[in-house]
Parts: sequence; C-alpha cells; structure tokens
Amino acid sequence: PASIAVSARGARAGLPLSAERSSRSHTGRGVGMVVSGVKDIFQLIDEQQAAESAAGLREVVDKRNVESEVIIVGAKQCGKSSLILNFVGKAETPKPTTALEYKFARYSPKEGNTQITANIWELAGDTQLAQLLDIVLVPAKLARSQVVIVADLSTPEEVVRTVRYWLDAVRARVDACMRELRKTDVGQAAVRALEEAGVAASEDVRPIGIPVTIAGNKWDLFESQSQSSTENLQVMAKTLRYIAFANGTSLVYTRERDKALVGALKRLISQHAFGAEPVQTFQHEYTKALIIPAGKDSLTSIGFPEGMQGVNDYPRLFEAWNRMFKDLFGPPSEQRADKKDKKHVVDSEAYSEEAVDAMRAQKLKELTQRASRLKAEAAAAAAGMASGAAANFRT
Repeated sequence: PASIAVSARGARAGLPLSAERSSRSHTGRGVGMVVSGVKDIFQLIDEQQAAESAAGLREVVDKRNVESEVIIVGAKQCGKSSLILNFVGKAETPKPTTALEYKFARYSPKEGNTQITANIWELAGDTQLAQLLDIVLVPAKLARSQVVIVADLSTPEEVVRTVRYWLDAVRARVDACMRELRKTDVGQAAVRALEEAGVAASEDVRPIGIPVTIAGNKWDLFESQSQSSTENLQVMAKTLRYIAFANGTSLVYTRERDKALVGALKRLISQHAFGAEPVQTFQHEYTKALIIPAGKDSLTSIGFPEGMQGVNDYPRLFEAWNRMFKDLFGPPSEQRADKKDKKHVVDSEAYSEEAVDAMRAQKLKELTQRASRLKAEAAAAAAGMASGAAANFRT
C-alpha cells in the first residue's frame, strides 16, 4: 500500500517516525488509528525500527555486519581504480574517476545465510576532493568502515607527502565521527567495539581508530628504478614502516597483475570487510615487496635513524626519517595540483567536449546536494536514537 511505502521511505531516510505519523494523520485515511487494540502500521514500524537498532548494535559488538564501507584514497593516477577492479574481480580497462566512484563486492560465508556487501568508494584525484570523505565516512557506519591509502612508488619523492596528508585527513574525520557517536549510548558502545578490535594505543603507537591500509602501488617500477641502489629500497621501506607502525596501520606493496601481491591487499581488505581470517604473513625484507599487517611491526625491527636510537617521540622520529627520505629522493614537487584555489580538472581528452563538461558540472552539483542531504539525515537519525533512548529510559 502507498501509506506503507511512504512510511518506509521516512524510516529509511532517518526521519523521526513521530513526525512521519503526524504528517499522515491529516490525510483523512485513518492509517494511524488503533482498532480494538490492534496495533497500527506506525506502531509496528516503531517496534521494527527498535528491534533493528538493537540488532545493529549487536552486529557492531559481535562483528556480524551485513554491510561494510571500503574507502580508497591516494595520489592521482596511482592505480586506485585498477586495484579496485582487481578486488571485485572485473577485467576492465580503468576509466578516469571524476569525483566519487562506487562499486561493490559481495561475500557469502559458508555458515549461515548472511550475504555481506562491501561498498567500495574511490575518491578521485590527489587531495582536491578530500572533503568528500565527509560523505562516505559517517558516524552511523564508522564501525564498519576502513580506508586504503594508495601511494605511487614510481614517484618516490611524493610518497611520504601523500601518505601523511591522507593519514591526517582520515584521522580528523574519524575523530569528528567519534565525537558524534559518544553523544549516545549506542554510539559509545560502537566506539568501545572499535577500540577493542583495533591496534592497542601505546607510548609509540597512536591508532587512527578504524582499519587503515597503506598500499604502495607500482612496486615493480620502483624496484627497477632502484636496481643500482639498494639504499633507495631500504629508506623507502623503513620510512613507510615507521609511519604505518606509529599510526597503527597495515602496509603492503602492490603491482598490477601480480596475483600474490594483489592477493595480499585483497586479504587485508577482506579481513575487515567480510570478517575473513586475519592476515598472518609478515614480510619486512626491504629488497622484496612488503606485507605488514597492523600491529605486527615494532621499533626494534624497523630500527632508528642515525643518532635517534632509543627515541620514541613521534614528531622527532618522523622528522628524522622524513629528512633522510628527502635527502635521498628529493623534495616533493612544488607545483601542487591540489591547491585550494584551483578547481579539480579531469585530465582526459574524453572530457574536453562541452556536453561532457556540462554533465561533469551537474554531477559535482549533485554530489554537493547529496552531502547536504546525508548530513541532514545523519543529524535526524542521531536525534531519533537519542529520543528513543530517552523514551526507553522513562519506560
């Protein structure tokens, strides 16, 4: 019936059901009446929503999620799209990403009849569209989210800047989401579950709060560039290992069409997206492709820059590694494509026509509108959970 469909849309949009009921009471159809003690449709929806909320919380705590979010960010033209196509098992030619692209992957565990869906989001460009993190990394889905930061090893001078920028951006967004979650009992339970499941914080490690993987792509090109100097391989490996260790992230090198390396990245993603078995491989030899799951590395194994033995202060150690990195590979390019005063441009002849440019402008407008709508829905959903918790307390 149309009345049920309207109510369902209101519930899915995160609107308080009391407001939906109020708007329907003026239709004159009598949908909201209770006849002879029989529950009306709105009471049934209220009860179902409460049950689903409780079930959702249990899924967070028990790690039985039916959906997860995989967010792919990183340098421009570093191979993000190719890695995603490999993950979802599609043999397609990657196309330029205009702003925010979506794909999905599904997995059915052997036991039970649950089908888990991984929603895969790719942010285009380098850092021009970093604000789109606010759309895909949201409080309601934080407990089921992970981020993959892709760096292009074939342009080594840009690697540390790319990785550091996105680590800071993701941390800031996660912190903002956690502040929102801590406003409700349900959200506090989700935050506790994340903290218990993640890498433990310590004097040396400050975890971001959700699973993060640093993927150094185009390992084959970097390896061939470094044939005359193993020092390049060593400094790259130790610098990235320290950054990953200090931030509680995983680290893996990849290259296209390499089943073993792409498979390692897929296992790291699947571990959190589908609840797969934790990755046990620990390959830290710098002359080979690195595979280092979060929490497996140590300062003793990584070593220290010259003159910094025994230091465990992150800013000092990072600056020491970064200084050594820049001395070897040179500073990052001064011509930044991600300056705030420049517009994001897709560098492809496919978008040089007026009609296509107009379509791209329309899509960017739709993304902006969607961001506003999602923020409003999230706020309404949070208000609904808070009012529901208060009502339950009074009862």
